[in-house]
Amino acid sequence: NQRLQEMLRTMCRARGAELCPTDERYCIDNGAMIAQAGWEMLRVGQVTELSQSGITQRYRTDEVEVTWRD
Repeated sequence: NQRLQEMLRTMCRARGAELCPTDERYCIDNGAMIAQAGWEMLRVGQVTELSQSGITQRYRTDEVEVTWRD
C-alpha cells in the first residue's frame, strides 16, 4: 500500500529512522510481522496479561510503545 508507506516514511523521518519496506512478494501475511513484534516484546519482558489484552482494528502504528530497541 503506497499511501501507508508514505505515512510510515513520514513518521520514521520525524523520529530519525529509515523505512525499509518489504518486497511485495512478502507482504501477504501480517501474521509473520505480528509474531516478530510479539517475540521482540517477550524477549525484553514486555508481557500483557490475557485479561488485559484486546483487539483494536484502528490501532495507530505511531502509538505503539517500542521498548525493545535502544
